[in-house]
Amino acid sequence: MLAEEMITQEEYRDIVQANNIEIKELADKKNDLLAAMESEQTVDNIDQLKQELLKFLNTNELTPESLHRLINRIEVKADGTPVIHYRFSAPKIK
Repeated sequence: MLAEEMITQEEYRDIVQANNIEIKELADKKNDLLAAMESEQTVDNIDQLKQELLKFLNTNELTPESLHRLINRIEVKADGTPVIHYRFSAPKIK
């Protein structure tokens, strides 16, 4: 359109600017929705973990079975800090 002189250079710039604004607004909305989804998933994960913990409250012994039901893996950072990955951890959004 611009090359065929159907619109002016100024009109082209206005359209590009309007499109860029709309793209930014949509990206912001997407990020807000992803954050809301992650928050809802976290609440669901906490509820699941709570239900699992309630099953084991009546026992005084931590068994391998209960440990494996609650924990997916344990990592130890270089500084010695443990990072526990529970089976109900929310996946990280990249």
